[in-house]
Amino acid sequence: MSSVYLSGVGMVRFGKHPVDIGFEQLAAGAAAAALKDAGASRSQIEALYVGHVFGGPVAGQRVAAQVGIDGLPVSNHENYCASGATALREAWMAIRAGLYDVVLVIGAEKMTDRVKGGVAPDPSDLDAVQGFVMTAGHAMSARRYMLDHGATREQIAMVAVKNHAHSQHNPFAHYQHAITLEQVLSARLVADPLGVLDCSPISDGAAAAVVCSARGLQRLGLPASQPQVRAIGLVSGTLRTGLYDLNEEDISRRAGRQAYEMAAIDPADIDFVEMHDCFTIAEIVRMEGLGLIPRGEGARWTADGRTSIGGQLPVNPSGGLLSRGHPVGATGMAQVCELYWQLTGQAGARQVEEARLALSYCKGGTVSGTDGASVTTVVVSR
Repeated sequence: MSSVYLSGVGMVRFGKHPVDIGFEQLAAGAAAAALKDAGASRSQIEALYVGHVFGGPVAGQRVAAQVGIDGLPVSNHENYCASGATALREAWMAIRAGLYDVVLVIGAEKMTDRVKGGVAPDPSDLDAVQGFVMTAGHAMSARRYMLDHGATREQIAMVAVKNHAHSQHNPFAHYQHAITLEQVLSARLVADPLGVLDCSPISDGAAAAVVCSARGLQRLGLPASQPQVRAIGLVSGTLRTGLYDLNEEDISRRAGRQAYEMAAIDPADIDFVEMHDCFTIAEIVRMEGLGLIPRGEGARWTADGRTSIGGQLPVNPSGGLLSRGHPVGATGMAQVCELYWQLTGQAGARQVEEARLALSYCKGGTVSGTDGASVTTVVVSR
């Protein structure tokens, strides 16, 4: 199996873009930035992989025409919030199999003119019919976590304070300002105990990467010291019956184990994490599910600064979904962009010192009766 490398990445700023800036334009902007960063020409790209949720039919082919790489093999990937990382996984497997040497991967979404309020589950979802939508589920998770582990509302709110502090230094983030603990606690209530600042915003945006084999790096004139994609795990939720622990996170544990074994690493060696913090409590329980923080300690770790930049295990130096934003199809690739910038020392004031091994995690969607729809885990090293 060929090794797989990131030779360049690019993003457009996440946020609310004008109505006349469409999905294709956002994706093309990220693609152009990634091509420039890698020093790659359009003629050197052999295939295109696109992750999206709301892009519509043959969205990737529309993007290819916009970018000027029409005629290539194009594949579209929808795995809800994990769509971008799933597209990367398909490209990674194709390169490992020797099918291609230089490919382009894009995650993109235009949401602000299509989605109002929370993202709706499929109408057939029995949990959603009863009102168990994502926000309600995470609110219940927070209540259960506080009861089981003695955590406080303030400790959970500190996830938002931390991630907004990080995003001040991210020029691609939807929000680029700090917030206080009091602002989080006094924000408009969405689902008790979570307020609006505990929830990730609806955003537009795109992120991309040029992904190569060792031969591909040689074609681009790049050294073999480029960040290497060591593993990409992908699991789906399993059916649960009877009484179960709401915060057990079996899906996260399985996704983490898959990535650790594939990359032949110990999770204790990971230097920082880009975590799918769609809600404040989600960052806490998913880090614990991955085995990166002891069970029941995540809220205290956050409040003590152990998951801040400069702490024991920085989480979301980009600002995460809570403040970088969450255009669902783009999020997985935005996380990979942050891994690349951190591992190549290009993260500026949000740089994690001496970072050599990093992981990103995306959890996409819900399926009634299971513990989730899809989870991706990406391990990158330098």
